[in-house]
Amino acid sequence: MGYNRGMKYFAGFALALLVGQVGAQQGLRLSLEKLNEDYAPGQVIVRFRSEVSPEQRAWLRRVAGAQLVRRGEYFDYELWQFSPYANALQIAAQLRQSGWFEVADANWRIELANWTPNDPLYPQQPALPYIGAPQAWALWRGDDRFIMAILDTGARLDHLDLQDRLLPGYDFGGDADGNRDAVPDDPFGHGTFVTGIAGAVTNNSRGVAAVAPHGKILPVKVFRDSGSGYLGDMLDGIGYAVAQGAHVMNLSFGSRYYAPAWDLVRDALNAAWNAGVVVVAAAGNENNTNPFYPAWYPVCIAVAACNLDGTKSAQSTFGSWVDVAAPSGDVYSTTNASNNSYGRHTQGATSYAAPFVTAQAAMLYALVADGPTDRSRARAEAVRELIESTATPVSYVAHGIINLRASVEKALTVPVRGQVLIVGYAGSYNGRAVEVQLRPLGGGSPVATANGTLDANRTFQVSFFNRLGYFDLAVRAQGTLYKRVPNARMRYPGVSNLNLVLIPGDVNGDNVINDADLLLVLFNFGASNASVDLNGDGVVNDADLLMVLFNFGLVGE
Repeated sequence: MGYNRGMKYFAGFALALLVGQVGAQQGLRLSLEKLNEDYAPGQVIVRFRSEVSPEQRAWLRRVAGAQLVRRGEYFDYELWQFSPYANALQIAAQLRQSGWFEVADANWRIELANWTPNDPLYPQQPALPYIGAPQAWALWRGDDRFIMAILDTGARLDHLDLQDRLLPGYDFGGDADGNRDAVPDDPFGHGTFVTGIAGAVTNNSRGVAAVAPHGKILPVKVFRDSGSGYLGDMLDGIGYAVAQGAHVMNLSFGSRYYAPAWDLVRDALNAAWNAGVVVVAAAGNENNTNPFYPAWYPVCIAVAACNLDGTKSAQSTFGSWVDVAAPSGDVYSTTNASNNSYGRHTQGATSYAAPFVTAQAAMLYALVADGPTDRSRARAEAVRELIESTATPVSYVAHGIINLRASVEKALTVPVRGQVLIVGYAGSYNGRAVEVQLRPLGGGSPVATANGTLDANRTFQVSFFNRLGYFDLAVRAQGTLYKRVPNARMRYPGVSNLNLVLIPGDVNGDNVINDADLLLVLFNFGASNASVDLNGDGVVNDADLLMVLFNFGLVGE
């Protein structure tokens, strides 16, 4: 870009920027806006093109209205400060369009490779680091709009390390006489311990940390105060949890004895699964491979218990029908002994392994769904696949020990898969470059770009990390114009089955077929330059020239 042309561009840019910053300030007088926590407020980091002189750099800062915070001590960059209420991403996009910069972007926040909650008993919870929780939490801690239903003996409702996460719930088990009410308190204690593992209030400088730092708990009491339970109460509890919008259901109970009435439970759980509820059930404490109901039913994620060295706990049921294992060899959680009390379990019961998986499922559900009302079997299937496919293999269960870090990382990695056909291309597609852009809906500068290659079947797969939501895609292969795919859902398991017809002739990659492309073909005429060989016959010749001429003037989407 010439100096004079750059001055004209920046005059318009500066005016737009000034108006935008004034508007931001005025908006603040009317309502307090929450600053974006992902980058330093109003800061943009830039690297100029090599030919930009020091005088031009100073002029650009003045015209843009930026204050120089500092220059790079070891690398050639500058950190600019605008109004803290300005949209740094928008400013950076305008700077990039000017042509003066190699890089212009917000000053993004970075994090440590893990996140450590401040709960004082967290250092006594070795099971959490064992499943990679700190690393997972650095990426994602869940969403309070997603609900874990704990069907159990209730919960200690006045426990200060539980209260803020508890929804009202219901008592289907009742008192000693079976009288039901809307207060699912826990005289027995089992449910309080399970609830604390999955969802104790975390990073509140109190007690223990939970597997899922965010998410709500729906306490559904299906046992009587004495700890005895009946199938009829369980059936009602299952239906209630589904009706209340639960995304995950924890069943840390069951029986090794089959009776025909269990088929009613099977049907109720199948209905929950079809409604989009992930069902997690303890595999039992029989130290054998025999069925344990309801975990035995395929609709359930059956959970065994492991020790912190990866071995099976002494009492856990195991076998090929058990899906995953979770640590229960050393677990600290909330108890009902008195308000705000805690206790430790070291015997490896599967009751206390299951809520690890329930919390994992709740965290993942919020990543695969568009929101809390986006509850469906397809979403539940995606959650289950993430849990099982990322487990660390062991011999005593089908998939392995859960890995929270790996499952969150996979959920944040969104693949884009498809097939392309380049008009008039007759050569091998294998190894030909392909590029996919993520763009804001309706247009705008790309927010992310991924590069890959085609295979011999004209197919490709690229991935975007931590770019969740709806975007327009733009896809091009080497030498073609971009083809737009509108309104693509960028959440796991990703975008698939794209089938795109691409127009060749854009040799220089500026998304328009013009004189520049024609000159490149003429300049390489007779050479075997793959980047200019548009029809794939191994040589740049008349056929490639005709492709450019035939598509001359076309602009990509």
